[in-house]
Amino acid sequence: MKKILRFASALLCGAMLLCSLSVTAFAENDDEVYDFDPNTDKIYSEAVYMVNTDTGDVVYKKNESKKMYPASTTKIMTCIIALEHLSEGALSKKVEVPYDCFNDFYEDPNYSDPSNAAIEPLQDNLTYKDCLYALMLPSACEAANILAYNIGGGSITKFIGMMNEKAKELGCTGTNFVNAHGLHNDNNYTTAEDLYKMTKYAYDKFPLFKKITSTYEYEMPKNDANPSGYSIYSTISLLRPGSVYEYEYAYGTKTGTTDEAGRCLVSAAKNQYNYILVTLGAPVKDKNGEYYDDWYSMIDALNLYKWAFTNFEMATVVNKDEQITEVKVEMGESATHVILTPENDYTALMPKSVKESGVQKVFKAYESVQAPVKKGDILGVMDVKFKGETIATMNLVANNNVARSDVEYYIEKAKDEFDKPWFKVSAVGIVVLLICFIVTRTIENSKRRKLASKEKRRFESYAKRR
Repeated sequence: MKKILRFASALLCGAMLLCSLSVTAFAENDDEVYDFDPNTDKIYSEAVYMVNTDTGDVVYKKNESKKMYPASTTKIMTCIIALEHLSEGALSKKVEVPYDCFNDFYEDPNYSDPSNAAIEPLQDNLTYKDCLYALMLPSACEAANILAYNIGGGSITKFIGMMNEKAKELGCTGTNFVNAHGLHNDNNYTTAEDLYKMTKYAYDKFPLFKKITSTYEYEMPKNDANPSGYSIYSTISLLRPGSVYEYEYAYGTKTGTTDEAGRCLVSAAKNQYNYILVTLGAPVKDKNGEYYDDWYSMIDALNLYKWAFTNFEMATVVNKDEQITEVKVEMGESATHVILTPENDYTALMPKSVKESGVQKVFKAYESVQAPVKKGDILGVMDVKFKGETIATMNLVANNNVARSDVEYYIEKAKDEFDKPWFKVSAVGIVVLLICFIVTRTIENSKRRKLASKEKRRFESYAKRR
């Protein structure tokens, strides 16, 4: 009996030790992602675009303009068009649920098992609000078609046209939609950067978009298969309580998965700063065609969020009191030079590891200016560069006043007058006139002397005759 107890105790201790090691390993791995660098470490997604939405800074990008299949992240635009056409009061209105909204899935063998919210054809108690939550939480393809059908006035095709018009309006130059649900079609494509533009627009314009996409569970109305109603859940593992991918700072947005598109995720998170992250084309199957147990889109998101939140901060890159250069001042009363400083402070989202020497400041300024100079006069311009890219362009201004010296001013004024053509012409004219005057006077004086000499000889001759 004692041997059995000792054996059981050993097993229990071993199990506890293994649990302890598992937790420790997870904690260590969790710590390691803080040192993650997407420029050197593994990024599974084929295309990535990550933006700090408070500053507009793109902190990481990879193949952001590459044509990609969006899968169900298409539904972000579906949601945008729906929200643009629905007032808050319209959310409680009932929608039509015709068979036309389901035929899409029955007619195409590639759509045999679309994600859904168990909505039934001809269901008569479904509202626009129900459809929006079904669209964005469990990624219900039938909800996408129901919204498109009702908002398009009975035409899903018309609704898709609205989606493409909106994409064009938002500057999504690499996007084309042919359906509202995102099930694979070679002509249904986008880019990581375009998806960011759509998502940013949705968050900026529609508070309800954030409310819906940050919700994990929603109660659907009853139907024949669910007479007591039922719950639907978000497909975003970052929001799922107890998930290995759960992330406390995440608050949306949309997943998407097909064999052709891979694992796709558009997400948002806030930890002092707000980020939107688009990851497309993470692997979904291994080389043997077996589905991976790991969701590499979620792994990329966790790595990138923890990297961004722990490695970036707002920093004053340029201080307006910083002396950049000086400019020579001509005719200054009390100074021969004026110091130039930046017109304003400049703050930016920067890596915490960046030292001041990592930022380059390239400026151009006047070689000299004439007094008076007023404090704040723009006398130059400066480019602020980081990693070879210009992140800001700033004016350089005079740091103080420099009064004009009247004595030097009038001396320079006189010099300027002397150098003018009219003065030179006038001076030459005066010289010519003076020469003419001298010559004329010389000739006249010569004539007078000759006449006087002649008169003198005549007088002397007359005197001798007497």
